[in-house]
Amino acid sequence: MRNARLLALAAVITALSGCVSIPTPMTDPRTRAPFMPQSQMPLMPNIARMAPSEGCQGEPLSAVNAPLPEYPARGWARGEQGWSIVQFDVLQSGAVDNVRIAEGVPGRFFDREALRAVEQWQFAPLSQGAHLSGCTVMFEFVLGQVRIR
Repeated sequence: MRNARLLALAAVITALSGCVSIPTPMTDPRTRAPFMPQSQMPLMPNIARMAPSEGCQGEPLSAVNAPLPEYPARGWARGEQGWSIVQFDVLQSGAVDNVRIAEGVPGRFFDREALRAVEQWQFAPLSQGAHLSGCTVMFEFVLGQVRIR
C-alpha cells in the first residue's frame, strides 16, 4: 500500500514537472545573427526645425566621456531602423542635465537607448558661470549600427 502511494506520488510529480517550464534567458540577437533589415530607414528630419539649439552656443564643448547608444536588441531582432533627436543642457561642471527626446522615429526602444547614453555623457568644465541649454544630438540606428549626426 505504501509503495503504491509512493509510486502514485512519483507519477503525479513527474506529470506536473512536465507542465512547469523554467524560463530560459533571452539570448541577445546582436550576438547570434547578422542584422537583417525589415524596414526602410525613416526619412531624416530637419533637425534645426524639430530641435532648435540656439542656447547651446558661445562655449566650446569638449567631451570627456560620450558613449554611443547600443543598438537596441529588440530593434535588431525585428530588423528595425530609426533615429532619435536628443536635447540636453550642460552644467558649468560639464555634467549633462535635463536630457530629453525632441523627436524619434519609430521611438520606443531607440529613444530609451539614446537617452540612456546621453545621460552618461560628461564634458570638460565650462568657464565660471557658464551653462548651455538645448544642446542637440541626433543618433541614427541604421543597418545594425549607431551613428551620431
